[in-house]
Amino acid sequence: MVGTQPPTDQDYNQATNDERLAKQKAIDDWLPITGSRNAKWWYSAFHNVTAMVGAGVLGLPYAMAQLGWGPGVAILVLSWIITLYTLWQMVEMHEMVPGKRFDRYHELGQYAFGEKLGLYIVVPQQLVCEVATCIIYMVTGGKSLKKFHDTMCSSCKDIKLTYFIMIFASVHFVLSHLPNFNSISGVSLAAAVMSLSYSTVAWGASVHKGVKPDVSYSYKAETTSGTVFNFFSALGDVSFSYAGHNVVLEIQATIPSTPEKPSKGPMWRGVIVAYIVVALCYFPVALIGYRMFGNSVEDNILISLENPTWLIGMANIFVVIHVIGSYQSLNSRQSKIMGTQVEANQKKVPDKVDEKLRKQKEIDDWLPITSSRNAKWWYAAFHNVTAMVGAGVLSLPYAMAQLGWGPGVVILIISWMITLYTLWQMVEMHEMVPGKRFDRYHELGQQAFGEKLGLYIVVPQQLIVEIGVDIVYMVTGGKSLQKVHDLVRKDSKPIKTTYFIMIFASVHFVLAHLPNFNSISGISLAAAVMSLSYSTIAWAASAHKGVQKNVEYGYKASTTPGTVFNFFTALGDVAFAYAGHNVVLEIQATLPSTPEKPSKGPMWRGVIIAYIVVALCYFPVALVGYYVFGNNVEDNILISLEKPTWLIVTANMFVVVHVIGSYQLYAMPVFDMIETVLVTKLHFKPSTLLRFVTRNLYVAFTMFVAITFPFFGGLLGFFGGFAFAPTTYFLPCIMWLAIYKPKKFGLSWFTNWICIILGLLLMILAPIGALRSIILNAKDYKFYS
Repeated sequence: MVGTQPPTDQDYNQATNDERLAKQKAIDDWLPITGSRNAKWWYSAFHNVTAMVGAGVLGLPYAMAQLGWGPGVAILVLSWIITLYTLWQMVEMHEMVPGKRFDRYHELGQYAFGEKLGLYIVVPQQLVCEVATCIIYMVTGGKSLKKFHDTMCSSCKDIKLTYFIMIFASVHFVLSHLPNFNSISGVSLAAAVMSLSYSTVAWGASVHKGVKPDVSYSYKAETTSGTVFNFFSALGDVSFSYAGHNVVLEIQATIPSTPEKPSKGPMWRGVIVAYIVVALCYFPVALIGYRMFGNSVEDNILISLENPTWLIGMANIFVVIHVIGSYQSLNSRQSKIMGTQVEANQKKVPDKVDEKLRKQKEIDDWLPITSSRNAKWWYAAFHNVTAMVGAGVLSLPYAMAQLGWGPGVVILIISWMITLYTLWQMVEMHEMVPGKRFDRYHELGQQAFGEKLGLYIVVPQQLIVEIGVDIVYMVTGGKSLQKVHDLVRKDSKPIKTTYFIMIFASVHFVLAHLPNFNSISGISLAAAVMSLSYSTIAWAASAHKGVQKNVEYGYKASTTPGTVFNFFTALGDVAFAYAGHNVVLEIQATLPSTPEKPSKGPMWRGVIIAYIVVALCYFPVALVGYYVFGNNVEDNILISLEKPTWLIVTANMFVVVHVIGSYQLYAMPVFDMIETVLVTKLHFKPSTLLRFVTRNLYVAFTMFVAITFPFFGGLLGFFGGFAFAPTTYFLPCIMWLAIYKPKKFGLSWFTNWICIILGLLLMILAPIGALRSIILNAKDYKFYS
């Protein structure tokens, strides 16, 4: 007799798992990307052509006119090769995990960067591309319809563009209800044929028209800055022509796949055909169009062609049909984003743990950041003052002149508040994992973003800031010494800046051999006192001088673009004033810590004191200096003061002492990185000789760069803008979100996102202004001056 057995836990788990898989399959069968997987290889060919070849191809001759023959051809060819290679990578990665298909771009991002970070990295960029392109195609479709109407009926009453966009949109109110990629294959095929057709019309009609009389291939802009910015704009036009990667995984998801016949085979065949079509569209249009019309070509080559009317009308209709298909290809991607859980298993080797820990402790006891942990809270105070308050404080009145009273005061206050908040976050995160201290910025980055990605994100930016600041301070120290010499010995023969930089560097060939942060505490204290001293001299001497006659507070630039670019440059100057975050974890690493008395207590006390000193330095100098001199203030307020000579000399000597301390403070984390790599990766033995050689080489390198490029400060505004803003303004916020995962739409979540958005704006705008300053001042730059 057979008895009935009660269901076990395993049966319940199996039933639950089967139910979950069934639900997931039902969702996948409904979603537009995964709803149909029976596409052929030629579907991928015309889907890729439709996604890649946009109406932007008609602007390629104009881009060539901004780039010139040599750079233009090189950029077109390189873009084609690089994007084909990256597209091949995506096709290969679609099924790299057996039994798993990455059907959406963000799923691949989650596998690479982690479940949440992958979404944060990929989805915003993908949505910006796809939604923005759909909007652009909506406008392009409307304009092409209008162009067709105006060409075919030149005597008709003018109709607003708005109505043509509404006509174009009406088509999509119908087509957008097609359920999935395969259902729009006919539309996509028609669009691919149209793209090849109007491209052929464009270059064929150009050849028929012939080379324009008096054609010129020189750059059209009258100024160097205009040529450079046009060049950059053209790079954007070319990159916009290769936007198909955003839907390539979604296209591949429509192709059937088995272990014996994976989807990458037919997909790659389709991609090759698509890229041949892309080449047949892009290269003839770009090269023939530029050859025929030169630098007078319009930003849409159909405008340059003008006649015959029927051909231009037909080409515009082809554009309309093409962007209908392209719009649908991108629109089908806007489906619900579904997360992918990726599990990572870590292998432990217990028998080697103790030996590894012992060796690590020996290395930590030798490295400059972790070798001494007996600092007091006031060490943190003056270390932070020395790191934060740089000689850049003397340029804050000039920044105020570019910003104006209202925006200037707001930006100074907001920068002070945001950077204090992000500094507090870093202090809090230093020991957030029990028993673990994140002694270096990149270690915190690795905790937030993953072991490898954390290094890639943090280390380059931190090195740009720290090495860049050291080079700037090498130049600043030399120039301040030169200023002292020139003021004291006015009748003596001029001496090149090079020699003063070498004198300043000679001090660091000695001080660089102090082993760790605590050993430079005396230098750091002196530097902190000096920063407060020369800041006080700057604003007090300005107040004593009094408001100048005919002082003006309006913007000095005579043109609106000049005012805007100066505004952007001033944002970079303010950002440069708050670069201390790059060494804050390294400073906190010097404080002792126990579970009962963690280091964040004394560190935060030191930070508060430091930020009070920062406020006492920054706000009086910026506001009093601007109030007294108005928009005539020099980019270094000591130059505006001029007299009394003894006071200016004293202030410059204070600057020299301060940047000696600041140089050492920013050099210490670099020494730590170099020595860590040499000892742990290249297996050098920790020794005094190793430290002697590496540190002398670093000082010599920064001295050589400073001597070669005594205008390095101007360049740093451009390159540093990409690093100062992230490491200070928003990278700590991103780490906080990644690690603590605050409640969505809560106060912490909103605060961090506001800081991130403001920091991103700063990162984008400051280099633009700095680049313009470099272009305008390039004629005055002299090597080895």
